[in-house]
Amino acid sequence: MQKRVLTKAIALAVATLGSGAAFAQSSLTIYGNIDVGFDHVKRTQGDPAGGSLSTKLSTNRVGPDLSSQSSLGFRGTEDLGDGMKAGFVLEGQVGADNGALLRDGRMFGRQAFASVTTPYGEVRIGRQYAPIFFSSALVTSERFGATDLYLEGGLTNNMNIRWDNTITYSAQVGAFRGQLGYSPQAGVGPITNANRGATASAAAGSILGGNNSAASNENSAGRGRSLGAFGAYSADALTVTLGYSQTNMGNSSLNLGTGVATSATTGLATATYLGDMDKYRVWNLGAKYELKELGLQFNGAFGRATYDFNTIGAAGLAFDLPSRLNVSSLVLGTRYNIGSLGFLAQWSETKFRNGPRSKDNGYSLGIEYSLSKRTTLYSRYYMVKDKDGGPDVLFGASGVREVPVAAGAGISPDGKTTLIGVGVRHSF
Repeated sequence: MQKRVLTKAIALAVATLGSGAAFAQSSLTIYGNIDVGFDHVKRTQGDPAGGSLSTKLSTNRVGPDLSSQSSLGFRGTEDLGDGMKAGFVLEGQVGADNGALLRDGRMFGRQAFASVTTPYGEVRIGRQYAPIFFSSALVTSERFGATDLYLEGGLTNNMNIRWDNTITYSAQVGAFRGQLGYSPQAGVGPITNANRGATASAAAGSILGGNNSAASNENSAGRGRSLGAFGAYSADALTVTLGYSQTNMGNSSLNLGTGVATSATTGLATATYLGDMDKYRVWNLGAKYELKELGLQFNGAFGRATYDFNTIGAAGLAFDLPSRLNVSSLVLGTRYNIGSLGFLAQWSETKFRNGPRSKDNGYSLGIEYSLSKRTTLYSRYYMVKDKDGGPDVLFGASGVREVPVAAGAGISPDGKTTLIGVGVRHSF
């Protein structure tokens, strides 16, 4: 059995996009990442127009995934000769604070697919990363942990991180590499809200991409059908990425769910129903420039998303939703490495471009110290500020967009959330 050190949680997903890797023999690799930290979170009360004041929050926590995502995976390959190989990946996500299975309690909720690689590219079938995921993953200076603002750079929700029931084709030609993906049901249920895990069902609804979403029978509208593409060009110090994704929501009812304290989490007064979603489309463009001799890196990502609604029925909104809601996001970052030390900073702005015209701004600062190639100590400061019920506040409680705002602390309408924490990350 072969063991390999992985220094980034996304390294496995990125490494096999191209078809250039060669294997001399069959192998089985066990790999993983453990990230756990201690943080202090404070959320201000906020005062959304037309709504009630939101609940304050101040707490200390021990929690996982502050700088990266904890995982345990198995990867097998078999050399078939003549440049061909077969393989599989089974990868789950665990909470290092309590040992629980994350990703809605799925044993292999991060990835579960079989693959065949030829001299002309690779085909994967199963649960895997959506193509647009790599547009942000290849340029971020972080590791897609809970304080990584580049999740916003892809205008990310569960549908843009991983798809169920997916077939992809990847290839690499010189400095270019890319991927095409299709899923007949990537994970959309008839009701979309923040329910997940044991609380989710076809009757009560589920978060997008939740374990009960893709199990729902596909209707005549093709609910959950998704298409996506990704491309990247790398030359010397520069990497440029472009991604696109679209999902047919099939008139999924967008609800806040039973028992959600709407005024405290979304800026809504009494509304629990936002409308029936038709389609979701998103594209993003990313870039990274590295001055390796100086240990310096600059990166950025810009994207736009469109939510189409067939019906708008939110009676308690402090503002009117249009039938087509447009969202944009800009993220800028930098990283400086000197010896065993690393310093990083990120800034983001995500906003509605029509309708409520509100926005969220985020800031992230970090310091890392590498004890070895496997083990790193880190600290993080993270702040997100909402103005007038921005994208995270409105859609966070619905399950449409799942961005880990302050590692699950949430954000109040027209308020802000701050986090300061320290932790340790170990890869194996």
